[in-house]
Amino acid sequence: MKTLLHGTTSERAKRIVLLGPDPNFVEPGGFANAEGFSTCLENGPFPLGRPEEYAFGKSNEFPEESGPVILAIDVPDEIVALAVNEIFPLSQGVVQFDEGAGLGELQACWSTLHKEIRSVKRP
Repeated sequence: MKTLLHGTTSERAKRIVLLGPDPNFVEPGGFANAEGFSTCLENGPFPLGRPEEYAFGKSNEFPEESGPVILAIDVPDEIVALAVNEIFPLSQGVVQFDEGAGLGELQACWSTLHKEIRSVKRP
C-alpha cells in the first residue's frame, strides 16, 4: 500500500473523495479535460514541485474553492504499478493515472480506499 498525495482545493478534494477521479473534469474557464489523475508519493521525490505548492497554486487561481488542501489516498501497490512506466518511473515520485494505465482500476476500487483531506498552511 502506498500513500499518494494530490494537491488541490478544498472543494475539488471533497468532490474527488465522493465521486473519485474524473478524467473529464474541466477547470472553470478551461479548454481541456483533465484526462488523468496526477499524484505523488507521500515521501517524494517531488520533481514537479511539492503537493503543497500545487495546492497553493490552485487555491490562488480559484480562490472561491475554499483554500488549499492535500488529498491523501492509500492505494494498493498493484494499482500503483499499473501507472508506472518509462515516462513515470516510481523512482521519480510521480504517479500519473491515465486511461489504460491504472485509472480505471483506481476508479473501480475508489470507494474501498482510505482517503484523507489534509489542511495546508502557508509557511
